[in-house]
Amino acid sequence: MCDPGLLLGIASGVASVAAQGAAMDQNRKMINQQSKLEYAAAERERLVKDNEANKQSYQAQLQADRNSSALKAAGEGMGGATAGQRIAEQQRQGALSIANAKDAKDAANANYTASTQGTQIEAVNGINKNTMNPFSAFMNVATSGLQNYGTLKLG
Repeated sequence: MCDPGLLLGIASGVASVAAQGAAMDQNRKMINQQSKLEYAAAERERLVKDNEANKQSYQAQLQADRNSSALKAAGEGMGGATAGQRIAEQQRQGALSIANAKDAKDAANANYTASTQGTQIEAVNGINKNTMNPFSAFMNVATSGLQNYGTLKLG
């Protein structure tokens, strides 16, 4: 006949391992939710920066076109290379502004990639920390049963 203390100890160990497993499952869910929130925040930030860069680029192009048109109109009938040089300088400034806006867009994409990779690594590490070792679970059950062996003597 089996010792009742042993059975109660084993049942206690099984309950303890089940509770640990449930807590670990909840922790994994929370880690996944947190990483999804961080991904959403990173995506929002990337979109804001991307849209800002697009607007700057468009504004720079409009300004370059406006300046070139004004110089051409002012230089009508004017001889020499001055008007052409001024127009070329305005075009160069416009191209530089557009390039700066494109750089800002590229930076937003690079920051998004780095941020999401960091979030992914952190989530995987957190989930790995919250994974139960089957051997440890078995030993917890076995030692719980053995600790109570012989405590309830019926006879």
